Amino acid sequence: MARGRPWLYPLLLAVPFLCGIAVLKGLTTEIDTFHGSDARVFHLPTILQFAHALPGLRLHSYPAAQTPLFHLLFAVYGKAVGFEPWKLRLLNVVISYLAVLALYRLLARLGLGRGLACALALVFALSPYFFGASFTLLTDNLAILFGLLALERFHRFQADGSLATFALGALSMGAAVLTRQAFLWLGLVAAYVLVRSRAPIGRRVAAAALAGLALAPFAALVAYWGGLAPVGANASSCGLCNTPPGVGHQALTLRPVGFTIAIFGLYAAVTYLPVVAGRLRTLRWSSLRSVGVPLAVGVVLLAVSPLVYRPISPGHAGDAGYLWKLADRSPVVLSSELLFWVLVPVGAVALFLLVRRAGLGSLPAVYFAAFLVAAVPVRIIYQKYFDPFALLAVMMLVRPTDLRGARDYAGLAALGVGFVAYAISFAG
Repeated sequence: MARGRPWLYPLLLAVPFLCGIAVLKGLTTEIDTFHGSDARVFHLPTILQFAHALPGLRLHSYPAAQTPLFHLLFAVYGKAVGFEPWKLRLLNVVISYLAVLALYRLLARLGLGRGLACALALVFALSPYFFGASFTLLTDNLAILFGLLALERFHRFQADGSLATFALGALSMGAAVLTRQAFLWLGLVAAYVLVRSRAPIGRRVAAAALAGLALAPFAALVAYWGGLAPVGANASSCGLCNTPPGVGHQALTLRPVGFTIAIFGLYAAVTYLPVVAGRLRTLRWSSLRSVGVPLAVGVVLLAVSPLVYRPISPGHAGDAGYLWKLADRSPVVLSSELLFWVLVPVGAVALFLLVRRAGLGSLPAVYFAAFLVAAVPVRIIYQKYFDPFALLAVMMLVRPTDLRGARDYAGLAALGVGFVAYAISFAG
């Protein structure tokens, strides 16, 4: 249908955001999404603090726990157009739409074709921890936009070895880290891409220098703050902040990794269940003999770092997200909730099969490995920190042959319908 009309896909991807604007009465009403109160408690005060201080701004102490690019951008924007809440939210809607376009471009570059790339990007746009954040003042989607731009350019660099291509990727990486410091995993992706590149050594050295230069502003902030977050940040709600006296501290565990793999398992299972069910007769069961190893890895992961819902309590960080709430309804078996005994092994097997097909050196595999490594130090397991990235990994690992007919799209459709229903529950 859209052959010869490529503009139809970007137009289709704009529909969820236009509907959101209409439902929220021109953004004069704020959606009560997960952590939506952060907009009022942390981000709007930081934006206004920056706006009042411009141009002589000091970044030593401010309420938000994130690096300051989001707040600086919105402070400058507010100075130009005003600080009415709907105007600030509108900018975040535009940012979120641009992030979906960036994902569409990345998936198309990965060889999925425009139609499939659009379908996947549309489902991602509707996902709970992306769509809800689009209509309030949260930093997540701006960082995701820069992260997707960086991944797309790093993927392109693998093909063309162009220093200009890598420079744009490095610039996007630096912007992502200056928006949310958790995006340091992009540095691991950049390092791997440079090591495996076939570009001349001199060009790779220059590219490494550009990557270091892109991360230098963040390094300067870390030295200035004496840590990964500004001095005024609320450490009780910050996954990377220094733990102040009197606030419970979570020792380093693999809980974030296990939880992320559980999310991956959930989305992979829903996406691929119709595909597998429709091809049971043609599946080569001999190729599944090796799944015993990833299955055992999933079990061991839960045995080492059990997953049981820990509600947030005063002075102690906890867990938050719809998957935690669902798991809490299942019984605890051998120190982990039963739902996780299903999802973590399923996620480990799905990840093994999809990565084996894509190749260990493929961008999707390298991306998700880098993200899992960077997830280990995160103290607070809020689902919003991990959910979009697990879903993104599933989408990047899809291949055109997976979705051959209309029935194969039933899983993606189910995800989309579930996401819409979830959004409506908040709007109501």
